[in-house]
This record gives sequence, structure tokens and C-alpha cells, in this order.
Amino acid sequence: MKLTIDVPQVNLSNSTYKVGLKLNEACERHHKTLFFCWNIRAGIDKGVEMQRMVDYVNWYGENILFKKFEIEENYLFALLDEEHYLVKRALKEHRRLKRLFKIDVKNPMKSLIYIEEELDLHIRFEEKQMFPEFEKNSTQPKLKVIKEHFNLLLTNSDWKDQFWI
Repeated sequence: MKLTIDVPQVNLSNSTYKVGLKLNEACERHHKTLFFCWNIRAGIDKGVEMQRMVDYVNWYGENILFKKFEIEENYLFALLDEEHYLVKRALKEHRRLKRLFKIDVKNPMKSLIYIEEELDLHIRFEEKQMFPEFEKNSTQPKLKVIKEHFNLLLTNSDWKDQFWI
């Protein structure tokens, strides 16, 4: 199966939502998650052995993505009311994404494609719809705490088998 690969840009000015300086760290973490999606597409296009990609996806979910979700849920989403429709949608999508990370051993390719597509859509939803609301409700002390938590997360470069290169 061949997917089209666009080489990702690291420049934050190319983000879907033009964030103010206050949300730079959250936006940067979203871009790193988009790199994860791109890495899956690249692995599929290159015909990388399925187990290598599954190992990477499992590692990424446990060591980065689910921890990122926790930070968002505990700190970033707290900038809005817990009953806010965007928060409810984001939490629902987090639960769905966690379920998708349980790779179907009979059809791992299908699982990887679903993960890549759904995660990409989720990140773009958060950037376009949630980030403007976060901007309105954030304070420097709260953002400092969020940034400190995000800075503790691993990144793709911590995974040794960089099959996407």
C-alpha cells in the first residue's frame, strides 16, 4: 500500500492555528505528534517490516502519547470548563485513540492506518478549535506548569530504530 508522504516542516509558523507565544510549547508537542503520524506513513511507503512499526507505535503510545494526553487532560483542558463541548469531544477522542493503539495482530496494517489518520485529525481539531479557546483562558503561571510537564516527555528521537529516515 502506498501513501503519499509530505516532508514535514519543523517551523512552528506553518502550524494550522497561529498560536500566540503563550501556547508555543503545546503547539510544538502537537507538531511532534504529527511527525509520529508522518513516520507511520513513511514506514508504510518504504515497506518497512510490520513488527518494527508496531514496536514503534506501541512505544510511542506508552511513553509519549498517553502521557501527553494526561498532561492535556489535567492541565491544558483545565483552562476550560470540564463541561465545555470541546473538552468533552477531546476526551472522547483520547479514549478512542487509546483503544486504537491496541494493535490488531491479525491486521496490523489496518490498525496503523487508523491510528495515523485518527491521530492526525485529532491534532488538527485541537489546534484549530481548542487552541483559540485556551489562548483566551490561559495565564502565564498555568502555562509555565504545562510547559514544565511537556518538557519531561520523550520525543521520536529517543526511539533508536528510526525506520522513517
